[in-house]
Amino acid sequence: MKVGSRCGYCLLHRGYMMIRLSTEDEETRREAMEELLKLMGDKFNSEAVPSVLGTERGWIIARITGCEDPYREQKREANMHALELLTGLREYVDGKPEAERLRAACLISCLGNVIDYDVPGSNSDMDAAMGLLDEGLYIDDTDELKNLIDEDTRLLFLTDNAGEIAFDTLVVEELRRLGAHVTVAVKDGPIVNDATMRDAEMVGMTESADEVITTGMAAMGTWLDESPGWFLEHVHSADVIVAKGMANWETLTEYPAPCPLMYIFRTKCEPAARAVGAPLDRNIALLVEKGWKL
Repeated sequence: MKVGSRCGYCLLHRGYMMIRLSTEDEETRREAMEELLKLMGDKFNSEAVPSVLGTERGWIIARITGCEDPYREQKREANMHALELLTGLREYVDGKPEAERLRAACLISCLGNVIDYDVPGSNSDMDAAMGLLDEGLYIDDTDELKNLIDEDTRLLFLTDNAGEIAFDTLVVEELRRLGAHVTVAVKDGPIVNDATMRDAEMVGMTESADEVITTGMAAMGTWLDESPGWFLEHVHSADVIVAKGMANWETLTEYPAPCPLMYIFRTKCEPAARAVGAPLDRNIALLVEKGWKL
């Protein structure tokens, strides 16, 4: 997915907030902002991908300020709060008829996708989000996903943010219950508030999944042209991929889908909503066929 006009505002706003979190030294803050503006001047154009610029922004800020994980404490708090909600949400899924369980889990996962810090207009209130279960899925291909799963299915689940990874355990558990072997991939190191192995362990994803690996990169979304070979082996050996969050939508839609691929996210901004063909603040569970590209 290419950038829209609003992406420039969002990238700079969040960059400034990340800089403030990363250092209290004004001269260092100014230097980091100067480099961020250079990045935007050099690379913000009609071919740019938002999450690629967002990742390069994070690398610049970490290099200049020396702070690699400005959202570390917020991520820990998000994980803890999500775990407090998880028991009731698991009961919600368990109370659904068999035909509705995967749909309910995907809906909860979508609503968890509200967790994003310092994004203009974004509300990261988990409690408020979980009060929106009656909204349902605006695009709902969960039955089609279910039809792809059997006892031999190898499924790769690409995570997004800390906090919401706790809600993703419900989807992973349902996919395994349907027979899939589920490998979950988290980021190899801190990048904004994306989930890492530390977060997977904290919320119990290492128990919910058959296997938890990293993408081999500390980057927003999934970059198939930059990923290490061992991770690409997981991608290309998967029968089905589930990609969580807007960053995975932004990056993976730049490549032909390597297999049937389910995108699960909430349309939190105009460019993403426009690209998927949905209004703002809607829950998306879109399955695309092998070879599909935006």
